[in-house]
Amino acid sequence: MTNVIITGASGYLANALLPCVAEYADVIGVARNAALIDSSVKTCSADITQRDAVFDLMERVKPDAIIHCAACNPGGSDEQMFAINDIGTKHVAEAAQAFGCRLVSVSSDTVLSGTDAPYAEDAEAAPLAQNAYAVSKARGEAHVTSIVPSAVVVRTSLIYGTSLMDRGTAGFVERLDAGNELTLFNDVMRQPVHDEALAKGLCDLALKHTDVSGIMSLVGNETMSRYTFGIQMLDYWGVDYAGRVQSNSGAQIPGVPLDLRISMQKVHKLGIVTPGVSEVLKAASRPA
Repeated sequence: MTNVIITGASGYLANALLPCVAEYADVIGVARNAALIDSSVKTCSADITQRDAVFDLMERVKPDAIIHCAACNPGGSDEQMFAINDIGTKHVAEAAQAFGCRLVSVSSDTVLSGTDAPYAEDAEAAPLAQNAYAVSKARGEAHVTSIVPSAVVVRTSLIYGTSLMDRGTAGFVERLDAGNELTLFNDVMRQPVHDEALAKGLCDLALKHTDVSGIMSLVGNETMSRYTFGIQMLDYWGVDYAGRVQSNSGAQIPGVPLDLRISMQKVHKLGIVTPGVSEVLKAASRPA
């Protein structure tokens, strides 16, 4: 059976991705600390910031494909972002090329400046210099496309689920529970993507559409402001926020890209479906 390594297997996306890929392949979930991986699949500890650790892992597993999800997200230190998103991704790309396996690498729509929407899905990365996360992800993209020409780089957006609260919403709830107010941007436009739709798309790109390469976007099929998305998530999870969530502009915040609307022609041609938030929530039932 096909062997697939999934890096970042202790992260939020992994909750949907690991079981999805496990339906079609033998999965090895990889994280710096494998004990944090909440899954029934095989697991392995590896630090992708260490090149030798990545190559040792590849030698042991000999995977047919890698879905590279490991990342240090906004809120982490700049040092960690560049160590993981930039250098760690380079190590994964070098290993994939050396061992001749399929590579699907997850990137972010924030590698775009937010000033020239709507974007072609393979638009050249132009991250805002003040946004260390975006800069580090753009560097990771460059490593993958230059080292592994056959790889796919998937730019995605805000990831959310309907069975497990996403980390952004969880952070909002924590602030509200602490008695603080929230201010969410009404002019920061994104295309949030449901975790199960993203997982299925990544799985298909790794195992089914193996002749596809280059940069593509896999985001939700609906554009909404960060404010609207935040409110919809709080409503879905039954959070009481009455009078404590404010709407404001993000235009004066350094490093915040405003409009990240992006085409999805490539994934649509492949038959990959990514419904918008309104469609997802209409069909969903909040867990008890």
